[in-house]
Amino acid sequence: DAGCGLGDGLRALRRAYPQARLEGVEWSWPLRFLCALRCPWAQVRRGDMWRTDWSSYQLVYLFQRPESMARAAAKAQAEMAPGSWLVSLEFAVPGVLPQAQLRLPGDRVVWIYRFAQGPNVQSKAGAAYG
Repeated sequence: DAGCGLGDGLRALRRAYPQARLEGVEWSWPLRFLCALRCPWAQVRRGDMWRTDWSSYQLVYLFQRPESMARAAAKAQAEMAPGSWLVSLEFAVPGVLPQAQLRLPGDRVVWIYRFAQGPNVQSKAGAAYG
């Protein structure tokens, strides 16, 4: 979870994938501390999500702002391996079709992108699911 805050995303990922190895990175030391308390099964560290190397991750989840999504997609594209996933709560990557789009209770949307062709290649194929 890039920018894990209090750990809500990590907790949701844990419920969905109980066997997964989960990590979070958070710049704010108070939020990092509280997240580590709430998510003792995850490795939570203090750090800058933009300076963290994403190349070892199969999936990066984030809940950012609309204006930072293009930057996040460019980072994922440049660093992540073929077949890896970028998952965003609420905000789409401008101009990129998602692999899937999930509707959650409360009209929240999860945007799911897969980098099937490897770093530095942006896939335009995809389908939306609701």
